[in-house]
Amino acid sequence: MKTASSHPDSVRVRPFPGRARGFTFVEMLVAISMSAIFLGAAALIYQSISVNSKRLTTVVEVDIGSGAKLNFYDQGGSTVRTYSAPNYGRLAQVQNLKEKLRGDLEKSESVFCLPRSQLNTIRPEFLDYTAPDPTDEKLNLDSPEAFRQYLLTIETGAAAIFDDPIRNVPSAAKPSTTIFLLGPQTEAEFIRVVAVYDIDLIVPTGLDGIYASVRRYKNGSLTDYYDAFFANEGGDAFRPGFVAFESEKRAAKNEGVAIDRFKVAPGAPFYLLFLPDPSINALAKAPWTAADPATSPRQAYEQMAGKTSFVMPIPMFPAL
Repeated sequence: MKTASSHPDSVRVRPFPGRARGFTFVEMLVAISMSAIFLGAAALIYQSISVNSKRLTTVVEVDIGSGAKLNFYDQGGSTVRTYSAPNYGRLAQVQNLKEKLRGDLEKSESVFCLPRSQLNTIRPEFLDYTAPDPTDEKLNLDSPEAFRQYLLTIETGAAAIFDDPIRNVPSAAKPSTTIFLLGPQTEAEFIRVVAVYDIDLIVPTGLDGIYASVRRYKNGSLTDYYDAFFANEGGDAFRPGFVAFESEKRAAKNEGVAIDRFKVAPGAPFYLLFLPDPSINALAKAPWTAADPATSPRQAYEQMAGKTSFVMPIPMFPAL
C-alpha cells in the first residue's frame, strides 16, 4: 500500500540551502526599535490627553431654578452640577442620545420640531387624532405649523408653550426646541408618540452664560440626557436650533424669497438640527460676519459654523 509521501505525484518541500529559520538579529533589533517608538508615542498622546482634560474640565454649580429642575429631571432644588465646555467626557452621553434618536427615527412616520421659550410639559404617550366634529376632515399634518395648530386643539397648555407660528426658521425669541417623533395611527384613531426630545437653553442665575440640556422622554418619563454650561465669551448666541426645508415641488407657488429659498429638498422635507456640543464653547467663537446673500437658505444659519460638530439632517417623514 502506497503512502501519500510515496505517491509519484507528491512533492516534498525542502528548505533552500542556506536559508535561515526565524528572525535575524538585525530584524529583531528593528522590530524592537519600532515597538519602542510606537509605545513612546502612545504614552505621549495619553499624557497630553490626561493633562489637557484636567486643564480644560471645570465643574460648575448652575442655578437653573426649581421649576426647570423639576421639569427637566423630576428633582427638587434649583441647582445642578455640570461640566463647563469644552469637556470631552460628555461626548459619550451625546453619542448615546444620538443613537437613541436614530433608533426612534426608524420607528417614526413623522417628525415635527417646534420652537419655544417656555418649559415644555407636553410629553404624551398617545395623541388623539379624531376630528372635533365627525363630519369634519382630519387635519393634514404635513408641516411643523400644521402639527402645532393640531396640538393646540388637543393638548391643554400647548397654546402657552408653542405660541409662535413656525415655517422654516425659529425666531430669536424662541431658543429652545421640542421634537415630537410620531408613530403610526392606531385603530382607535390615536397617534402613538415614539419619543419626545427637549432641547433647552437657559440663562442661569448668577452665571454669565447658557445652560444647555438635551433630554429624551418616553411615555412621559426621562430616559436619557446630557448637559453642559457654556460660559459667555463674547460670541454669537446658539441659534437657530433647527431649520426646516420644504420639498422643491412647493417652489411652484411664489411666497417670497424669505420662504421660497427653503424649498430645496429634492425629495421629502427635512430639518437641519443643531445639537449643543459639550466639546466646543459655542459662545467663545468670534461674532460671525454675514457672507451669504438673502436668497440663500444658509443666510439663516451660517453663524452656526464652528459652534457644534453635531449637525444632524432629520427627515420630516422618515417612512417616505
